[in-house]
Amino acid sequence: MLSIDLGKYREEVFIKAEDFIQFLFNGDTSSMPKPPQKWEQSLTFKTFPAAANEMARFIGDFMQHDILQFEDTGSKTPPGHVVDTECRPDITAAFKEDWNNGVGPWPFIQLAGEKASKGEKPEDQYNKAISYLHYLLLARPNLHVAQGLLTSPSGLTFLLGIGGFGIRKLYVPWDGNDIHKSLYAFIYRLYKPAHFADPSFIRTEPDGEQAKFTIRIKCEKDEHIAEFSHIYAKNPFGTRTHVFSNLNSQDPKGITVLKDQLCRIGFDEATILKQHVHSPRPVPGVVVVEHNEFIDTPLSEGRRKHRLGLEDRGSPFTSIPTLRKLLEVLFDVLEGICLCCNTICSHVLQVLRYLRCECKVLHRDVSSGNVLYIENSSLSRDIRSDPRNPNYPIYFARHLLDEKKDALETSMLLVDFNLAEYLEAETSPKITRTGTPLFIARAVERGGPVPLGKRALVPAIPECPKEYALKHSDRKKQFPENTPDRRIQSEGIQSQGDQLEWRHELEHDAESVFWLLLYWAMVAQPRQLPKEEIDAGYWTLLTGTHQSREGLIDSFSNRVPDGVTHSLYNLLRGLITDLAAILGVDRHWVPKSDPRNHLCYVNEAFQRLILKFIVDHGDPNLKSITKSQALDAEMQSGPDAERKRARMTSRWTILNEKKF
Repeated sequence: MLSIDLGKYREEVFIKAEDFIQFLFNGDTSSMPKPPQKWEQSLTFKTFPAAANEMARFIGDFMQHDILQFEDTGSKTPPGHVVDTECRPDITAAFKEDWNNGVGPWPFIQLAGEKASKGEKPEDQYNKAISYLHYLLLARPNLHVAQGLLTSPSGLTFLLGIGGFGIRKLYVPWDGNDIHKSLYAFIYRLYKPAHFADPSFIRTEPDGEQAKFTIRIKCEKDEHIAEFSHIYAKNPFGTRTHVFSNLNSQDPKGITVLKDQLCRIGFDEATILKQHVHSPRPVPGVVVVEHNEFIDTPLSEGRRKHRLGLEDRGSPFTSIPTLRKLLEVLFDVLEGICLCCNTICSHVLQVLRYLRCECKVLHRDVSSGNVLYIENSSLSRDIRSDPRNPNYPIYFARHLLDEKKDALETSMLLVDFNLAEYLEAETSPKITRTGTPLFIARAVERGGPVPLGKRALVPAIPECPKEYALKHSDRKKQFPENTPDRRIQSEGIQSQGDQLEWRHELEHDAESVFWLLLYWAMVAQPRQLPKEEIDAGYWTLLTGTHQSREGLIDSFSNRVPDGVTHSLYNLLRGLITDLAAILGVDRHWVPKSDPRNHLCYVNEAFQRLILKFIVDHGDPNLKSITKSQALDAEMQSGPDAERKRARMTSRWTILNEKKF
């Protein structure tokens, strides 16, 4: 049975059954029908399924509703989960019409629970029950609260998984006075979710093994109703992100993608994108917001749901089909996140560069879920570059490699600014460490600079490819190629560095690009070639803590050994080594007089190395290296792949010293 690492989440216990029932009914139990007297008889571990189904039938008949059925489903995997989990809840409840051959699809499951079995530790059984709520919240974006159970020989634990919060629970022994009343109220809430559900979801209908959701979108002057498919979900007890694709490609409102996300109070992603990113001119390669609204989530303390209607659509990062296209995407991510303005250097440097220095915005969560791939990109009229217009000093990889391509044409789309920071905001919530597990920069995970290692060697500034130098003579001048290696002496500088102010900065977003490259290279399997297993030790290091990833950087700065990638990608070893060497010494320890101390330097070095790699290896070589189209399926199916996936996506994101 699969369990996931849930990390930290909030947990509260109901001391009294009456408090639990009041919570279920939001303080008003008047609508609940009175249960028959006969249910006051003994309820046990063995009789629970029959008793639950009897109560469900009574409530269903009273409400003239399709009957809810509790079934033992521990040997079957429910289909249709948005993240393709293989987990199998022991107890599942779904309405009669939704059952098919003894199993119900995840989008139509009303309850998922665990049944205690001999030989398992109680804490393991409890964690399994919580993991089912984790997956149920991911599968049911129309619920604020998911319901679950843990049955054991001693009693029954009622579980409520609350999006953006964590767990609330009540334990009642089988012979407890309140067990019948609590179970009855619990089942009634399954029939009528009330404040446990998001009322903007009008209906959910089968679409094969998946579901299509009809969603009400509140615009300024009217309401708009559209059908969406559910394509992405993560972090149910934290930011709880759900992404939907509009099934009507000709939607008159122009909403292609809908994103629901629980954001901290006082933060508005739409404002950052509209006022600080795409103003006074739109930024290519960054998602555009067409609609935004707020939805009340009173049970998600300190958060509220932001609903964004987005114009752009992209494919998952892992769908990038060739190594060449991967490197172009990563180059463009670096180009966009660091455009330096006149307040930082005399000329504009380029989506992470531009955002940081021109727009004063740090993304702070560059990860596989937030960098999308666009196979056939198109530029709107107001973004297409004009050689006479200096407003866009951006040159993406396609143009540098082929001048016939528009300078602003990119296959990359940067999304999800939920953790972004506007650097000139008068006030902003204190969020010192942010990111997604595996991709978060080591210093950000630490909450301070990475300590000097034994080598403490800052490599020479990389050569500037001529295609790059022709467009960026200012960068070539600012970061001269003849700057030699520099060894940082640890004596005296450590204590001095400790006094310097540290914060999440641009180079940390750039480091996330390195982890993106390594991640793609490790999971990619070439099409029409035998699959090769990646050494489990490297997976452990990659998905571990900052200390283990510091070990990877230190090791890869010398050489990348066999077993890290499929053998066909061995040509990447040199590039990975060069990029790792750039990250070997934290900018915090480099003297301010050295150009490698500049906040844009890691971006600059990475872009030079990536572009040179593409040019040196040429089109025929790189275009022939294609990744299996079945990569996502291989990642998401089978117990071994699922355990890897769970480790990669479920460790933690730190906000104010907490996951959430």
